[in-house]
Amino acid sequence: MFYSNQRIQSLCQKRIVRKDEQINLIMECRQNGLSDYQWCQRQSINAGTFYNWVSKLRKCGYAIPDSNSKSEGAATVQDVVKVDLVS
Repeated sequence: MFYSNQRIQSLCQKRIVRKDEQINLIMECRQNGLSDYQWCQRQSINAGTFYNWVSKLRKCGYAIPDSNSKSEGAATVQDVVKVDLVS
């Protein structure tokens, strides 16, 4: 089940997000191809809250897949910057 951005924002503005909604959001994130952090930023979800959901659900016995950044290596973008060294 995929949620619209508006639906995700309304879910996360609440104090409590139900466990089944947490699972759906986590699975959507993990299937998206982005890192967890990037996905959370785009969906306006606090990354710390997201990781707390993952941790608590795993402790309850749910099988939550690893994030894309862990399983495939984090895709990083590095800028090349010219630096003038003065002797």
